[in-house]
Amino acid sequence: MIKKYFVIFTALFLAVYMGSYCFAADELSGNIENGIRIVEVKAFRYKFEPDPIVVKLADKVRLVVTSADVNHGMAISEFKVNVTIPAGKTSTVEFIADKKGVFNAYCSVYCGSGHGNMKGRFIVKE
Repeated sequence: MIKKYFVIFTALFLAVYMGSYCFAADELSGNIENGIRIVEVKAFRYKFEPDPIVVKLADKVRLVVTSADVNHGMAISEFKVNVTIPAGKTSTVEFIADKKGVFNAYCSVYCGSGHGNMKGRFIVKE
C-alpha cells in the first residue's frame, strides 16, 4: 500500500515539476527596448540567473551580465559569445539569435571548484 502511494506521489510530483519547468521555458526573457531584447543576467557560484534564457529567432539580444561574487565568464559558442565579467562588475554583449534550438551557456573563466558545472541554457524559439 505504501509503495502504491509513493508511486502516485512521485508521478504527481514529476508532472507538476515538469509542467512548471516547461512553462518557464515558454516565457521570453528580458524586455524589448528600441528593438533589442535586453536580458539582465546574474552570474554567481555556480549558476546563471535566469536559467533558461529564452529569446525569439532573429531577436537582437543584449545580455547585461553582472558577477555577484568572483570573476566569471559567459560563453555561448554557437553565437560566438564569450564575455568576461570581473567580480562585482557588469559586462555587456550583443548578438543576433539567428539559430533556433537549445544551446549551452557556460562559465568561461575559472571561478572555483564548481566551475565545470556552471552551465545554463539559452533557448531560441520561433
